[in-house]
Amino acid sequence: MADYDPATRTRTLSRIAGPYLAVMGGTLILRAGTMDLMLPAFVQNGPLVLATGAFTLTAGLTIIAAHHHFSSAAAIVISVIGIAAALKGAWLMLAPELGAPLTAAIVRTPPILIVLAFILLLIGLWLSFLGWSAKTSTAGKTL
Repeated sequence: MADYDPATRTRTLSRIAGPYLAVMGGTLILRAGTMDLMLPAFVQNGPLVLATGAFTLTAGLTIIAAHHHFSSAAAIVISVIGIAAALKGAWLMLAPELGAPLTAAIVRTPPILIVLAFILLLIGLWLSFLGWSAKTSTAGKTL
């Protein structure tokens, strides 16, 4: 079994999280006008909320288990994404009604939604670049 290489883990998870966040940010920007219609339908579908929470919790816990270091900016972002996903997944499973008003307020305020979507898009593009383009130095370190 290979040794644990934190830089390689960060790069690998950047290759996954980066495109996901970029697509999610782009989707929110392009579909901002329909989010206020989709959110109530999502929240009213209990099984869908539960399944979404379960998958989100699993993704977050996977990132936490595979990536538990804070040695660079990218490593910190990846670790925070894992923690945030695990918390969001647990929240969706245990008490989805507590987060619905905040999410609805953001969706009903397009400027806030667009700014948050651009932040996701930029973080996603940055992580994608680091994950797919970063070169390894002679010491074997990246990111």
